Amino acid sequence: MKVIRTAEVPWTQAVDRGNFQGRRKDLGGQRLKCGLWELPAGKRSFPMHLHHGTEEALWVVSGRAKVRTPEGETPLAAGDYVSFPPGGLAHQLINDGTEPFVYVGMSSTLGLDVVEYPDSGKIAASVGAPGAGKRFVFREKDQADYWAGEE
Repeated sequence: MKVIRTAEVPWTQAVDRGNFQGRRKDLGGQRLKCGLWELPAGKRSFPMHLHHGTEEALWVVSGRAKVRTPEGETPLAAGDYVSFPPGGLAHQLINDGTEPFVYVGMSSTLGLDVVEYPDSGKIAASVGAPGAGKRFVFREKDQADYWAGEE
């Protein structure tokens, strides 16, 4: 057993690009990864995406935000829990309020995944641990024919 004292874990800048920003405290885990996230006011978490191999979930600690899916935007507040099963709806967090949105983010990973990004038409395929494995990102419209170059 390992107890993580979140007050002793430093924040790290996990995302910082244009409208996307967020910092994270890594809380560990092997197959069930967990992190404490802070999404600043006026920012989005990540591009809208859906995982085919990874299940994600979040539990809201404080603040207010919206989760955006193809079905629309749903408000979230302290105490709310939402899960995103593999192959489910694409999703994105948007903090359009004035306070930071703090949540515990969880993901159950198998070490491989295919992720779709419907807003930009991209697909990512990954294998291995983040930062140590391989990741391929391409536009869905640029798929190669299976037999191309095999003659």
